Amino acid sequence: MYRTILCTTCSLVAVAAALPAEAETLYDDQIETINVTERHLDDRALKTLKTPGFGVGIGSAQIEAVNALNVEDSVKYAPNLIVRKRYIGDNNATLSMRGSHTTQTPRQLVSIDGFTISNFLGASFNTAPKWAVVAPGDIQHVDIIYGPMSARYSGHSMGGALLMQTREITEPGARITAQAFTQNYDYYGTDRAFNGWSVDMGIDLVPSERSTLGISYRHFENEGQPQQWRTAARGSAYADQAIVDMGLGFPLRIAAEDSYVDAVEDQIRLRGTYDLGDGWQARGLLAFLIDSEDTTNPRSFLRDENGNETFIGISGVSMGLRERTEMLAGLGLTGELGGWALDLSVSRFDVLNDDYRRSDNFDTVTGLAPTSGTVTDGDDAAWNSAELVAEKSFGNHAVAAGLSYAGYSFTSRTHTTSDWVRAATSGIREASGGDTRLMGVFLEDRIDLGSNLEATLGLRAESWRASKGFLRTGDTRVDYASRTLEALSPKAALTYRPNDDWEIVLSSALSTRFPTVQELYQAGLIAYGPNAGQLDLGGFNPDLAAEKAFDIQLQLTRRFDNIEIGVNLYRQAVDDTLFKQGLAIPAADGSGTLVQSTLTTNIGQVVTKGIDLIVAGEDALIDGLAFDVNLSLLDAKVTENPLNIDLEGNVFPRVPDVRLNASLRYSPTDDWTFAAGLRYQDTPFRNIENTSNAQCGTFFCVTNFTWVDLKATKRFSSFNVSFGVDNLLDERAFVFHPYPGRTFMLEVSWKGGF
Repeated sequence: MYRTILCTTCSLVAVAAALPAEAETLYDDQIETINVTERHLDDRALKTLKTPGFGVGIGSAQIEAVNALNVEDSVKYAPNLIVRKRYIGDNNATLSMRGSHTTQTPRQLVSIDGFTISNFLGASFNTAPKWAVVAPGDIQHVDIIYGPMSARYSGHSMGGALLMQTREITEPGARITAQAFTQNYDYYGTDRAFNGWSVDMGIDLVPSERSTLGISYRHFENEGQPQQWRTAARGSAYADQAIVDMGLGFPLRIAAEDSYVDAVEDQIRLRGTYDLGDGWQARGLLAFLIDSEDTTNPRSFLRDENGNETFIGISGVSMGLRERTEMLAGLGLTGELGGWALDLSVSRFDVLNDDYRRSDNFDTVTGLAPTSGTVTDGDDAAWNSAELVAEKSFGNHAVAAGLSYAGYSFTSRTHTTSDWVRAATSGIREASGGDTRLMGVFLEDRIDLGSNLEATLGLRAESWRASKGFLRTGDTRVDYASRTLEALSPKAALTYRPNDDWEIVLSSALSTRFPTVQELYQAGLIAYGPNAGQLDLGGFNPDLAAEKAFDIQLQLTRRFDNIEIGVNLYRQAVDDTLFKQGLAIPAADGSGTLVQSTLTTNIGQVVTKGIDLIVAGEDALIDGLAFDVNLSLLDAKVTENPLNIDLEGNVFPRVPDVRLNASLRYSPTDDWTFAAGLRYQDTPFRNIENTSNAQCGTFFCVTNFTWVDLKATKRFSSFNVSFGVDNLLDERAFVFHPYPGRTFMLEVSWKGGF
């Protein structure tokens, strides 16, 4: 792999040496308008991409055409990605791009105004980006960069980078936005509506010619649909009343549903800028999020002899309460020093409080709700980020260099309790935690080779350290020694622009993604057998290797006045892929018996090949008509797996063969905008084993979907009214859990000056 990228880099250097170099300054707009026609598609220009690579920009007009109930909705029609959003307000809305599984969250870098909101404490459904630190109306523009082609970003950009910018504050004013939404839920034994609403209000201040300040508050409430169904044991007292689902090829006796999710969020945001003079400017973002989830209303479909609801014979039913307070604090500084353009950003994300109380399961014999349960304390979770980037042009060279630091700390403690509601704990059941640190330095040079050719060479060096790792159950504790790893990640690209209408980019890159705290150290108990309840020391590997990816891609863009067409072909091979798989490992009792276990391991190699086709138009065919259409074809396979060779040749799970998105917008006048959207993906395999029930169309599966969305907006002098619907056809789809059904949304917003 190193030999391949070295050859690519040497070839580009040879090209640079053979061609005449014209001493011309490289203009940033040559790079920043990769996916933009000069006059008509400026709203979709990439604002932050400085390295040739494949990416798209999502502008304000595109965002306004979306039924945006949460921040992550802004990217719902973007190419070749999916946000696993189970319900409105889902805290576990994970992002995956290209060939990544929806739990491979450390492969996607997400930031707001340059401050990291990606949760790189682990790789699971619980480590989604912290979308909720800002409100949907704060987002002005989004840049999405696919693949690790830039030396500016760490190996966490292996899948890509999603960079959000908030709207600028230019004048004093006040604003308020109110939303109401409802979805019909008709599954198995339930047919009802789940409702929600939000109010976002704020004031923008311009205290002086040199400063701006925005103060905002949002309150959000929603009833998320039940996320899982429970089955009755065959032959139990009332099992004959269960609803039988044969979608998996064997009977699922659906007897109960988990509680709906009563979600409440309170969000306080402060944003500001200050002109320090001499070309220097400071920016800041401070956000507090207070979140609670109540899942205390499970429902049984079974009735006893007296017609009363009963949970007899139903396994896995429990209740829960969660309260969490989080904070993001970020400070940025830009300016010029000695002819170098500097950008410094420092931020901290802190989980100030995380209290998760969960009951034990309902008694299957009596059907009674338990008073005992567990309390999990996840307060000790935080990450710090700092980055300094310097840029300067020297003749036909544009040089960028930078330093970065990211530190992650996580500790989780689960206590047993005899009263889970009041959370009176009686002892530690299990605990785990640790720290990781990632330091990086990069150098990048864009070279104008003349004859419309440009070469970009980059190198990133990273040093990673894991420390303080431990696992504990009761009085038993195991501590792990510190580890240090280092990596070099070269990048190379060659760009050819024969004229203003064509652009061709060939690029290659090596990247390294190091393990996260929770992949290395996460407490769990043995579930079955004579050692049930003891710490499962065999379920974790503190010596996981880093995953290394080699990417190569070819990008072609053609502009036709108001329309732009882009094609991108790529191949990514990831060695030592970090992912959970089933293995036969020695039993914990030392008997030598092999038991089947699922744990995070290094898979030898996973190869993803794909092609993206993107078409965008503005004022196309008729004035006021705009559209964005993208089609992605993917092929992700396990090519090497020494730990379980039976999986070699299998399709990597949760990666579909086809993704298709479209957004159509029409503004017949300045007062009206009508929008329609389409989201489609075919059925991926649910598990890495590709078993017979890994592709199906019911609960427990990851299914295909075709969602049609509509929105209409009427603008008045000082306020707007929008009405929209998502999943117009009320199509049923699952990501193990059910996705939302048809959802109606009404939004009224007002803005005024003072």
